[in-house]
Amino acid sequence: MAKNVAGIPIRRVSAEFSGDDAVDLEIIEVSLGLSRITRSKSERDTKLMQVALAALRKVIEQYRSESGERYPEFGDFAAWIGINTDGVPTMDEHHHASSDVAELQNNVEKTEGQDAVA
Repeated sequence: MAKNVAGIPIRRVSAEFSGDDAVDLEIIEVSLGLSRITRSKSERDTKLMQVALAALRKVIEQYRSESGERYPEFGDFAAWIGINTDGVPTMDEHHHASSDVAELQNNVEKTEGQDAVA
């Protein structure tokens, strides 16, 4: 349960990403331009979580309408969205990550070029 400060629920989320997940996170941040609209890492992380939660709510609603399950089990839901929960990457995950690294590098170069001009 979230703690309350002055009647407002507060929930701190902390996560550490490594490997392909860390690269995917960087790609998402660059794609959304979060570094251009935020002043700090904390603010960037907050905006990223706001977007992630909104997207997750939409995907859960889609899963509910397709499956008829009001409260999906984590494993079933994760499999439905294509996450392999046993820790062994699938062929698609390997391909996805390697192509995303090149995309991230291209986006970072474009962003750095824009910053240098501005």
